[in-house]
Amino acid sequence: MFHTILFIIYILMILTVIFIERKSPTEALLWVFIMICLPYAGTILYLVFGSTAAIKLTAFLRKRRLQKNPSGFMLTETSDIKENMLSEEDMQVIRFNSTYNGSRLTCCDKAEFLTNGESHYKRLFQDIQNAKQSIYIEFYTIHHDVVGEKLVELLTQKAKEGVDVWVMCDFIANLSTPQKMFRPLTEANGKVIRVKPYFTHYRSHRKIVSIDHQISYIGGMNIGKQYANMDKKKNPWRDTQVRLEGACTSVLDEYFLTDWLCAVRKRDWDSTISYICKLTPQKYKKSDSLCQFITGGADTDKESVKMCYLSMIRSAKKTIRIQSPYFIPDSSVLDALKTAAAAGVKIRLMIPGVKASFFLDPVTNYFCGQLLEYGMEVYKYKGYIHAKTMVIDEELCCIGSVNMDMRSLMVDDEICGVFYSNELVKQYREIFEKDILHCNPYTLEMFQGRTQKEKFMASIFLLFAPLM
Repeated sequence: MFHTILFIIYILMILTVIFIERKSPTEALLWVFIMICLPYAGTILYLVFGSTAAIKLTAFLRKRRLQKNPSGFMLTETSDIKENMLSEEDMQVIRFNSTYNGSRLTCCDKAEFLTNGESHYKRLFQDIQNAKQSIYIEFYTIHHDVVGEKLVELLTQKAKEGVDVWVMCDFIANLSTPQKMFRPLTEANGKVIRVKPYFTHYRSHRKIVSIDHQISYIGGMNIGKQYANMDKKKNPWRDTQVRLEGACTSVLDEYFLTDWLCAVRKRDWDSTISYICKLTPQKYKKSDSLCQFITGGADTDKESVKMCYLSMIRSAKKTIRIQSPYFIPDSSVLDALKTAAAAGVKIRLMIPGVKASFFLDPVTNYFCGQLLEYGMEVYKYKGYIHAKTMVIDEELCCIGSVNMDMRSLMVDDEICGVFYSNELVKQYREIFEKDILHCNPYTLEMFQGRTQKEKFMASIFLLFAPLM
């Protein structure tokens, strides 16, 4: 009887993949193949790594919770569009993100690029020490090491001074970080939430910091010593975080508080709503440095981040510069890049020279090879580049937590900022060009000269690309 029930569940799971999940044909075929070859183990693997049930359930619960929010908070107004100051590429991407993603156009008074952990943590810790009202922190990982402990120490001190300190991090990614590390902070009335406390491939990968509703950070760095070049393997570590001041911070406040509302315990719901209702819209200086923030994940079923990336790629007229620790795009992004390259757009991709992992590297090289045939330039950084950036022509740039892989583009909770200021774009373009000086080119000849072992590994691991 027990085996009969298991068999029925097994058959139902296969039918679910085919008829209910609505996956792409390639991904559906992959999971059916795995479940047939590994009947029960494959079903468990599917539930953990392939099922979208957790995503759909999370999205449903988020919407249900947010409907209970009486405040419907908006902490600042949308910035005006001055079309005469914006390029055709700018306007194309702005309109797309406004219409398709519902992303409000905002502005930043100041922006500062931080390209390594040392400069990032120095600036961040200084801003935390100067905080007077509130500190909101959301990271994928907060490691149990010297950097994580220093962060908690500073946050604890500010909580004792009466500053509102709220911290979020992903549950699975922080399994090795003990709860006791945060105990001094919670005992000082700070708040800590580990989001998505269940085993699934769908994680919270966002990085948002907001301080006193005036200063904010987004980018690729989490909290840990490896980001500050204290790791023996992936060294030197190159990353990008952007420190912002101005009205854009209030938009990031809204994203953070939305995530918090969707993760807070029921017993803390009323006090959280009361706190949010007491927040007053801030007054910010108007700036011509315009930007938008795009979130992906359970917030929407539109694949918002991927569609934003496609909009940027299709707007390019001359050059596309990309930095990513992985390069495993889906077919739509790959085709868009091929189309741009074939049309004469110069594409430059920068990936790590130090291997990310034994299975990611062969697949990344495979996808690089697909574009090398169209004339794309690939550079391997002499170290580990973890930055997640894209620069389009001399007109706009995107910086955030989004890797150029299928998980980031379509599954995980992510955030990226699109910046339209020509001055900021120029600054980051110059950073990119300096990075190239620390790279080795990866050519079509090198790709074609791969060893049989690497080709074999790429063929095997490529089957699992939708899960990467």
